[in-house]
Amino acid sequence: MTQEAAEQPPLRLVIDDSARDPSSKIWYALPAGYLNVPIDALDPEPGSEQETYLQQAMELVLGLAPEDQRDRYTGALRDVRFMTARMRSEGVIACSLGMHIADNGTSAMSVFTVALKDIDWAPAKITAVRAVSLRESTENVELLTLPGGRPASIADTLITMPDLEGVPGQDLYQCTLYIPAPSGTQLGVLTLSSTAVGSRKHYRDMMAGIAHTVSFHDPMPEIERAARGDGPDGTGGVAGDIASDFG
Repeated sequence: MTQEAAEQPPLRLVIDDSARDPSSKIWYALPAGYLNVPIDALDPEPGSEQETYLQQAMELVLGLAPEDQRDRYTGALRDVRFMTARMRSEGVIACSLGMHIADNGTSAMSVFTVALKDIDWAPAKITAVRAVSLRESTENVELLTLPGGRPASIADTLITMPDLEGVPGQDLYQCTLYIPAPSGTQLGVLTLSSTAVGSRKHYRDMMAGIAHTVSFHDPMPEIERAARGDGPDGTGGVAGDIASDFG
């Protein structure tokens, strides 16, 4: 081991509570800089306790807003609830917001979503190919081979957003992963969107790294063994694998 390698700080994994949720159906790792957005809390069932909490939080936000801007804040909060409901209707089960430094030194924000879709059974490779072939744009498509020989596909594109209420339209970068579940009857769709179009190569490489961490079975027992140093070589193999995925 070189001195440089010896001084390398250990990889720190932060495990979200959702990873231990017994109802979870898909697991994945994100690099640092992402914050989980509680979709259930933003789109609660009518009459539920969560809806009461959300209403109280919205009233608190509006109470702190400048009086001459409360209508704008009300509209923004209403739009957030609408967009959350729309995401859930499209099968989105998780959402995270990311903040990073772009190549030009400015702050770059991205939105990462995960959807799990029920599909008719088909061989995994056919599902991965079919998913990208049904996109409006089939440019920049690539097939991936994940751990265990599992197939997946990745594609990215630029979308021009229209002008909205005096805000000029801008380009939006979007990168999507399609990962078939081993059952053959579900498809994981992981999407990253960002206006930092100059960082598209970085984001695409990052999404390819995320793809290698996706699992449809609970990886927590293996991660916990690795954290104790109980890997086959006495080290935490999972942590090393994730570090390699994200460069």
